[in-house]
Amino acid sequence: MDFVQSAIKANQEIYNLLKSSDFSLKKRLQRGAGGDISRVVDIEAEKIFIKYLGKFGQIISEESGIIGKGRDSIIIDPLDGSDNFVSGLPYFGSSVARKKDGRVCDGIICNFANGDIFIKNDESFKKINIKKDGFSETISNNYATIGIYERAYASLDLVCKINKLGLKYRSPGALALSLAYAHDFKFVIFEGKIREYDIAAGIYMCDDMEILFEDGVMLISNDKKIFDKLTKIVRGRR
Repeated sequence: MDFVQSAIKANQEIYNLLKSSDFSLKKRLQRGAGGDISRVVDIEAEKIFIKYLGKFGQIISEESGIIGKGRDSIIIDPLDGSDNFVSGLPYFGSSVARKKDGRVCDGIICNFANGDIFIKNDESFKKINIKKDGFSETISNNYATIGIYERAYASLDLVCKINKLGLKYRSPGALALSLAYAHDFKFVIFEGKIREYDIAAGIYMCDDMEILFEDGVMLISNDKKIFDKLTKIVRGRR
């Protein structure tokens, strides 16, 4: 199997694991390399990714940090949105990015709640589903009425200013997934510490969109007018 096929197989195995009724998967463990508290399910998902992807390069995981050796870097978040998973909120997945010579060349993000898998390389950006056969092209949703504001609770300042613009948004709590779906939304905003595990694959999938990294805020949008309005309020906090 090639890298993408192996990543899909890993996601399929994790998807089946998460469908089990094993409540021990939700047990809290130690703090992981990324700074968050790991759970049994995070570690089990990480083991599955190591099994399938370890042969392709050095794995850099949110849970255990650097694993193995290799010329390529495989950056993974084994379970993006684990708090959502343990709370029964259906918005959680995984993120995988492969870097060659310091540049992302493959990105795979899976939504374990509905089976969507987004796959991007330099030639295409496609979506498949674990439960179905066949690929579909990803296209922008010109009818979107909402944006995504991850970690909206972290800044009452931006929240108030966005409200004044009359923009609707949701804060689902799984950044990699929100980036994978960014073409379906009016915008995506994240405020806080940005970690490579969270965004390596997702930002790669958004490379055709307007992107801003500034003052601890990440802003992404397909709509230049919306992007400019939000950029103005981000910069207006100085």
